[in-house]
Amino acid sequence: MRIIDLNEISIKSAIRLMMEGTSYKQFQEIAKELKIPRSTFQSQLDNNSLRVRDLVKVADLLGYQLKLDKKEDEVRE
Repeated sequence: MRIIDLNEISIKSAIRLMMEGTSYKQFQEIAKELKIPRSTFQSQLDNNSLRVRDLVKVADLLGYQLKLDKKEDEVRE
């Protein structure tokens, strides 16, 4: 199981890692498959501001699932 930590790398880099071993070689191929305008998708990646629902779709397309883990060392009340 591969863990990609978005606290350590950008969304763009994370998607590049998820693309490894798939038939998708360019971001525009993913945008086309998900019916997101290429320029919009590229801009969101460049600004590290991809919507969560789109990130979930990308992860699913590339064979991944999005998980959230609760931090153990920080508790807010």
